[in-house]
Amino acid sequence: MTDNDHQKQMQYGFSHMQSMQNFYTQGMFSDIDLIILEKRYHTHKSILYSASPYFRAKLDQNMDIRDLEICVDGIRKESVEKVFEFLYKGTLEMTIEQVANILKLAEILELDELKKNCYSFLETVCRDNNQVSQKTEDIDKYLLYNFSKITSHEKYLNLSVENVKQLLLSDDLQESSETKVFKGLYKWIKYDWNNRKKDLYSLMKYIRLPLCDVPFLLEEVRSLCCESDSESPFSIVLDALRWHQMAEKRSSLRLMNAKCRNMHKQVLILGGYYSEISGIIDMYNPITNSWSELFHTTLKIINFSAVIFKKNVFIFGGTDANGNITNEVHSFNIHTRTLNKLAAMNCKRSESTAAVVGDRIFVIGGFGASNFVEEYDYVKNSWKKVAPMNDSRYNHTSVVYKEDIYVFGGYNGSSRLNSVKTFSPKTNKWKTLRPMKRAISLLSAVVFDDYIYCIGGHDGSSHLSNVERYDPRSDTWTSMSNSLVNNANFQTVCYNGKIICFGGSNSKAVQEYDPANDQWKIINEMPKQRHYYNALII
Repeated sequence: MTDNDHQKQMQYGFSHMQSMQNFYTQGMFSDIDLIILEKRYHTHKSILYSASPYFRAKLDQNMDIRDLEICVDGIRKESVEKVFEFLYKGTLEMTIEQVANILKLAEILELDELKKNCYSFLETVCRDNNQVSQKTEDIDKYLLYNFSKITSHEKYLNLSVENVKQLLLSDDLQESSETKVFKGLYKWIKYDWNNRKKDLYSLMKYIRLPLCDVPFLLEEVRSLCCESDSESPFSIVLDALRWHQMAEKRSSLRLMNAKCRNMHKQVLILGGYYSEISGIIDMYNPITNSWSELFHTTLKIINFSAVIFKKNVFIFGGTDANGNITNEVHSFNIHTRTLNKLAAMNCKRSESTAAVVGDRIFVIGGFGASNFVEEYDYVKNSWKKVAPMNDSRYNHTSVVYKEDIYVFGGYNGSSRLNSVKTFSPKTNKWKTLRPMKRAISLLSAVVFDDYIYCIGGHDGSSHLSNVERYDPRSDTWTSMSNSLVNNANFQTVCYNGKIICFGGSNSKAVQEYDPANDQWKIINEMPKQRHYYNALII
């Protein structure tokens, strides 16, 4: 193709998009109205269908629909207009004051191309040192909400001292533990150590060191301080140690901030074994230690697996009210409180596990699925099989650690398993690791600070309270303190340096485990006893 041909093709594309923009602004040939924030927008199904999986799911359910009401919270009306401008023109001009709101609406409506435009806009602003030094609320939101993704990228490593300070100050910094926040600071400081070591003391004051355990303070934090020319950083480490070891002195340690970050994060509890609660989604607030009912779905299934991905809860397979195993897949949009049916899996399966690695979703094993593993393509709404496990299992547990999936225990139809497998999505290969100390099914697992904790389960004769900690770096196991309740069929999450266990087949207790001190305590009860359910952090 010649340059002239390419230019003509581009001109045709721009002309075509301009016509579509005129159709929208003049209300011509409209075949569906979107109702957002009580305003009616005359749009076109072809545009919406091609724009996002969100609209495709809605239209696949009912192509004859004429009105579609979309519920959104905290969105400005001018942001809705900007979104439609992008849908029909393919380009969008925005200001730094608008970008966060547009990005939020793009996430709700799953408009990936618009999100890319927003991120590109923010990255362009971040490259301008003058604008970065004038920290705006919207740049701050982008960095706060993507902290764990950006700490190895050049954009973050070249931020100004003032920007890093503002990140470390914020209660909304998105990290699972304070040790990871410190590691983010460590990467920034070491990137230009000779020029930045003078800033170590001023920035360490904003790390919430009481939320780091004593071994981490003595090893990681102290080690960095040893490289400094000043003794000032040591004073903060000493105060943090006093905070841990001398509770009566805490009120005098004015630089010690022990307030948890991410206070808006909550836990979704999905479904459960009993028919009257199988469709109920409850919400648990770890800060207030309180419960509320979020939504009552029409789904009546148990033994399903679930993940959160792009602000949606994805629910895979399970057993329906008639006892039939299903391959159906549904998504629940947290913002709009709507339930959509997606493309079915290749295999009918229950008691499986699901995992998200980057932008890829995997469903692993399960009763009825043998050792099969499937990957879901979110954009195409389709499934494909990937490398199977070496052996069949269900009632197992799985977690993601450093972009690999780890699978523990389970049942193969005749005996419980102590085997451990890991799957690399990059190589599409499975590997066998050191087995657990005992064969267990119906256990739960969670990742915290480079360790994987496997808790409870059933050994074929009784419910267990055992806790085993696995170190993926050395492929070794360590026995930890037992939980306070013997249990199986329960779920765990990691929240602000603690592990929280919810209910199960033997109890309604909510237990909290402190990995730093290897101690358990009961902090609450679930409003309804559940097992064969799912718990997800939002």
